[in-house]
Amino acid sequence: MSLLKNLKTDDNIQSERDSLGGSSILESGLQTLTINLAFLTKSDGGALALNIRATTEDNKEVRQQFWVTSGDAKGNKNYYTNKNGEKQYLPGFTMANSLTLLTVGKEISELDTETRVISLWSSAAKAEVPTKVDMLVDLLKTQVIAGILKQTVDKTVKNQTSGQYEPTGETKDENEVDKFFRAKDKMTTGEIRSQATEASFIHAWEKKWAGVTKQKSKGASAGATSGAPKPAGQSTKPSTSLFG
Repeated sequence: MSLLKNLKTDDNIQSERDSLGGSSILESGLQTLTINLAFLTKSDGGALALNIRATTEDNKEVRQQFWVTSGDAKGNKNYYTNKNGEKQYLPGFTMANSLTLLTVGKEISELDTETRVISLWSSAAKAEVPTKVDMLVDLLKTQVIAGILKQTVDKTVKNQTSGQYEPTGETKDENEVDKFFRAKDKMTTGEIRSQATEASFIHAWEKKWAGVTKQKSKGASAGATSGAPKPAGQSTKPSTSLFG
C-alpha cells in the first residue's frame, strides 16, 4: 500500500488559500520548474516529507522539502487542530497536495510510489550514498510554475542539553517555494476550485514579491510580510475533479 493513502482531504478542513505570506540562491520571483525527482522521506520522529528536486528554465536547481504529516507522537496526521478547535492542514501538506493537483490532476493520496535508488546525503558517511526511496513517478518531468521567495533566516545550532535548535546571532539567505500555479493557465488550486475564468492571483503575487527579500530572521522588520492580497474565493470540493 502506498504511504500516501492516508492523506485524503476532507471537505470539513479548509482548502489551500491564496495568500502572500529554497544550489544557488534565486531572487524572489516566478519560475517554471521541471520536476526531476519527487520522493518521500521520514524523520526520526516518524513525520513524512515530500522532497522535490527541480530545475528552472535556465537550468538552476531548486530543492524543497514539504512535511506532509506530523510525527508518531501526534498521530502522523496531515492536519492539526488550532486553538479555536478548528482543523487546519499542515502547510507542507497543502503545498504538496497543490503540486500534485496542478501537475497530474490528482490529490497526493491518489498517487502510488515506486522504489528507486538515488544518491542522498548520509550524515554517518558524510557523503552522498545510494539510497532506496519511495518515488512519486507520476510527477517526474512534469512542469509547474512556482512562486519562490528569497528569505533571510537565522542560522541555528542544536543545544545539546535541550535538544532544541537555537539562533546563533548570524543569518543566512535561502529559497522557499511559497506558491504553486498550474503551468498551462497560471491558475491556483483556489481559482480552479472556484471556477475562476482567468488567473489573477499570480499577478498579485508577482507584484508583491518579485525582487523582494522576505525577512524572517529574529528581530527583522515585518514590513515585507504585511498587506497580503485578499484570498481568492473558496468553494466546497466538487464531485468531479476540476484538475484533470
